[in-house]
Amino acid sequence: MTDERSRTAAGEGGVDLDLARALFPELAARVDAAYGRNRTGRREGGDGVDGREDSLDAWLDREAAGLRRSGTAGAAFGEIADDAARSRFERAFAAARKTVARAGLRLPEPELFADAGVDLAALGASAAGDAALVPVPAPHGLGAEGWLSLFDRATGGEAGRDPVALLLATEVLRGFPVLDEVHDAGVPRVRAAGAGGAAPGRATPGEEVVWTLRLVPAGDAPPVAGLGFAHGPHVSLPEMLMLQLMRLEAGEDPVDAHTFTWLAGVLAEGRLAARHVYDAGERAVRISVRETGNQGPHLGARPPVG
Repeated sequence: MTDERSRTAAGEGGVDLDLARALFPELAARVDAAYGRNRTGRREGGDGVDGREDSLDAWLDREAAGLRRSGTAGAAFGEIADDAARSRFERAFAAARKTVARAGLRLPEPELFADAGVDLAALGASAAGDAALVPVPAPHGLGAEGWLSLFDRATGGEAGRDPVALLLATEVLRGFPVLDEVHDAGVPRVRAAGAGGAAPGRATPGEEVVWTLRLVPAGDAPPVAGLGFAHGPHVSLPEMLMLQLMRLEAGEDPVDAHTFTWLAGVLAEGRLAARHVYDAGERAVRISVRETGNQGPHLGARPPVG
């Protein structure tokens, strides 16, 4: 089987034959041999070799598709040496995939993050060294309405659990485009269309959602506490919201029930910054603002890794 035929099958049917060939090398060799004989027979005017090429190709197609559906292929995170860390990546992507699917979004496959420049091996090593670090694939560019819609769908009746509200202060709504951005220029990005060709809550089809993948400290409280906004770096708003939604999807309690976390991006010409808290009594994630110089024992940073 030539590379050209593998690429064509993957592009038309959504099945990665290269993955199937890697998982079933002996059978792939038989396919290659059958294809070679079949091609010779066709040059001589024959009809092929009893349809073996087509049947073996179809089998590889079915096996690769089944592996993708079941999520058992494991090839995406094969660069991660530590078994426990690799399992955390797999669970994180499973939770994120279910979360965004409720709003019609499709989570990019791990291979796309790797192709964009994400060093999965390095992230895996960092995760192996700190159990509090959680892989968080996050969509940037949904807009305030998009995130409100995602929370409504991902935590409400469709999810089969008590809803968790997302409450945004007026200053946050006013400056949401700033908070919705990717602030670190060095972070790899995967660009994809939003739900139905447009981001949720957006009227214009074709607007891009920009995905990032970093590790976020996911302890109950920020690991760096008692300091002002200048002591970063800081997790982005989309990363923090996705972390909470992923935890809810996995049946875990939200973080920041008794603390606040600074969020990346400054508002009001640099005077204000956003902060995150989970209000357990109201079952609500609240995003408000404080002056950047504000500090206290319950306010801190969750420096992302990646």
